[in-house]
Amino acid sequence: MTWIKFALTLGAVYLIYYALIIAWDFLRSKKLPAEVHPHMITFDEHHEPVREVTEPEAEIYDSSVLSSGGVSLKQLFNLARAEAIEFTRPVSF
Repeated sequence: MTWIKFALTLGAVYLIYYALIIAWDFLRSKKLPAEVHPHMITFDEHHEPVREVTEPEAEIYDSSVLSSGGVSLKQLFNLARAEAIEFTRPVSF
């Protein structure tokens, strides 16, 4: 058996297999009544919020940290030059 015969045979087997699976789905779906939809997703359109969420107030701590947000790349290099960054593990490039 050559590779081409093997590939064609394998392709034909898969094609027949999937054709049978699709035909079986069509035959099974005709048996179900039209009103039964077991996989239907429904959404509640009239949703009322349970309670109002308030944002917590920011707490100010006495520390040497100036900012807890993100920094730009230029600021990152400036912090690295000032040795203000604490390395917890080596960086691989």
